[in-house]
Amino acid sequence: MNQPARRAQLPAAAAALPIIERLLATIHSENCDLEQGLRVKYDAYSQRKNQGLLELNRLLPALAGAATAGPLRDALSELHAKLEINRRALAVQLKACEAVSEIITRAIQDGQSDGTYTASAWSRSRE
Repeated sequence: MNQPARRAQLPAAAAALPIIERLLATIHSENCDLEQGLRVKYDAYSQRKNQGLLELNRLLPALAGAATAGPLRDALSELHAKLEINRRALAVQLKACEAVSEIITRAIQDGQSDGTYTASAWSRSRE
């Protein structure tokens, strides 16, 4: 890459690094809350992550080729790794919520049913 093009990309890379740092801090905080079983403010974390990703997307045209080496590439690699950890942690939370939701749904359905049309009613009548 020629020197003038490299200099043109440095300001964009310098602008991207603080955005990535804010994203990393947000993701770290959310992951800590999830790991510790604290009440997670999903809306607040989502808003902060969306804002950071929007800012990065706006810089993308100026960043073309700038991430091939150096601190920006390292920061983006770290962001990618932390986002993957965050995705997995959120997937576990979602799966747990779905399981609880199914249990509650089943309990409500069982509570509303008088047992007339269930298999257990047929087995009780045979005894």
